[in-house]
Amino acid sequence: MDKGEATIETGATKSSEGHESKIGRVQAVGYHIPQDMVAEVLAKLPAKSLMRFRCVCKTWSSLIRDPFFVKLHQNQSLNKPCKTGLLMSSKHQLFNSHFVFADHEGKQALEEDTISIPKSSNVLGIANGLACIVNDKHRISVYNLSTRESTTIPPPPQEIRFQDRLSFGFDPLANEYKIVKFCAHDKEQFEIFTLGAERWRRINRKHYNFYGGTKWYDFKEAICVNGVIYWMVKSMAESLKINLHSFDVHGEKFQKVAVPGNGLCLFSDLIQIEGCLAVIQDSECGNKFKLKMLQDYHNNVWTHKIIDIPLGPKDVRYPTLAGTLGTGEILILDDHFSGCFRLFYSDMRSKRLRSAKIALPSFFGENKWKRYYANHYSQTGENDGSWLYSASVFSFHHVENILPLEEDGQGFI
Repeated sequence: MDKGEATIETGATKSSEGHESKIGRVQAVGYHIPQDMVAEVLAKLPAKSLMRFRCVCKTWSSLIRDPFFVKLHQNQSLNKPCKTGLLMSSKHQLFNSHFVFADHEGKQALEEDTISIPKSSNVLGIANGLACIVNDKHRISVYNLSTRESTTIPPPPQEIRFQDRLSFGFDPLANEYKIVKFCAHDKEQFEIFTLGAERWRRINRKHYNFYGGTKWYDFKEAICVNGVIYWMVKSMAESLKINLHSFDVHGEKFQKVAVPGNGLCLFSDLIQIEGCLAVIQDSECGNKFKLKMLQDYHNNVWTHKIIDIPLGPKDVRYPTLAGTLGTGEILILDDHFSGCFRLFYSDMRSKRLRSAKIALPSFFGENKWKRYYANHYSQTGENDGSWLYSASVFSFHHVENILPLEEDGQGFI
């Protein structure tokens, strides 16, 4: 072998947690790179680079697909300042919905990073860079927003009906992603699917008989925080009664969550603040928000918090509080947009405020949009002020994930 010529061998190694993983060992005349070091260096790279590096050799391709390395890379991603993602959705059948991104400094991502969702599809949830989507034919798929791979979920034993609720969540204890299907009007139809499994399974009945036979319907979108899915529901027997229900993704148990004080109202919203579920009760003068934060889910311990956003009416008249970032900043959404969408980042300690703009795809970039309720916006006619189209804007923290989803290959346009 000539001096400097490298060979790549395969060796088995164990992590500190005891998981065995095949990691490549790079050797050259006079040089030796430990396999653990190779993995540690590669795990710090962005997902796009790792997808290219799979072509370097079979060893690296195998390493990048290895479950231990996937988890190592995910942990690295969680410790980095994450991107801000926006899901721009429209109910109009002629227009696609889109994922657009900005980095932690608010810089616009490349146009090629914008992801288009197939028409007539709804996003059930987003967890660690995976998006669960169902189309108008009730076909469920999971898409990896980092690798653009997707997989189709087998249909559940009981056909999905209009009144069924589908939710997507992540179990951090078992490192598993799950889809939950249930119907508020039929106690027999509670099923769950774990990503990577072959079939759906029923949830033990004793864990979900929590609403006492009272019929209810879901109200606003669900949110998954620390392995628990939360959603607001309205009682059909009590027109103004709104409850907070939850599903523990790991323990696979439903329960009703008691909210202190006056509970929930039509204008309440659920967000994530500092790693906890927070209920936005109301706002004063548009820039001061009163929150109730669930500090301990199992013991139902709540605290109160007031967040004062340093924004004036000239900046945003009716800001939307979207949650906190890994940097400790509060993310605020604009109440109107045209051509681009404005994001505001507020440091809660220093009260420093910065802003960013994200260019939008053509349909959302045309004319003017105004917020009329929660995260919902309307596009109005220039002359008569009538509504032309409606759209929704949801923000999320985008965490890079290289979890393999190979069944369908390239899932997005």
